[in-house]
Amino acid sequence: MNERTWHLLKASDKEVYGPIDLETLRGWAADAKVSPLDKISSDDRMSWQRAPMIAELQMDHLVQMPDNYLYGPTNVATIQEFLATGEIDENVTIINCLDNTEARLSDLGWFKASPHQVRSAATTLLGTQRSEDVRDPAGNQYQRRISALEKQVMELQRVVDEWQQAYHGLRQQFVEATGCEPM
Repeated sequence: MNERTWHLLKASDKEVYGPIDLETLRGWAADAKVSPLDKISSDDRMSWQRAPMIAELQMDHLVQMPDNYLYGPTNVATIQEFLATGEIDENVTIINCLDNTEARLSDLGWFKASPHQVRSAATTLLGTQRSEDVRDPAGNQYQRRISALEKQVMELQRVVDEWQQAYHGLRQQFVEATGCEPM
C-alpha cells in the first residue's frame, strides 16, 4: 500500500522535517509543534501549503488574545496546550473559522467536557498519540498515560471534596441564620 508521506517546513528557521506519516504530523500539530505559519508538502516537496490549509490537521480556530492579537488558525489540542502552560485562560475568545462563530473558551462544549481545573502539560494528551508512542513494545507510553489519569482522578476527587465541604458549611450557615432547611 502506497501511503502518502508528508514534509513540514518550519517558518521560524526554514528547517524541513520528513518524510513522515500523517499520524506523526497530526501528533506534532496536537503537541503545538506546527505553527500557523509553517508549510506542509504531501508531494515530495514539489509544492507547499500553509499548515492551516491541511484539513487533516483541523487547524480551524483563531485565538483572540486579551490585547486583540489573533493567533492561528490552530487546533483544539494546541489551544489545550496553551491553556495548560498558562499562555491563555478560559476567558479568551475563540473564533471558529469554519462557521465564523465567536465564543469565550469557557463556553465551548469541548472545553466544558474536559477537566480544565487540573489542566497541565502532563494531563492534556487528547490527540497527541504519536505513531512511535503507539509502537512502544514495553507499554511505557500507556503506563505514563494511566499514571497521569490516576493523578487527574485524585485531583478531581479533591476538588469534589472541597466543594462538598463548602456546601455543607454554607448549608449550616443558612440553617443557623434562618432557622429552616434550604429548599
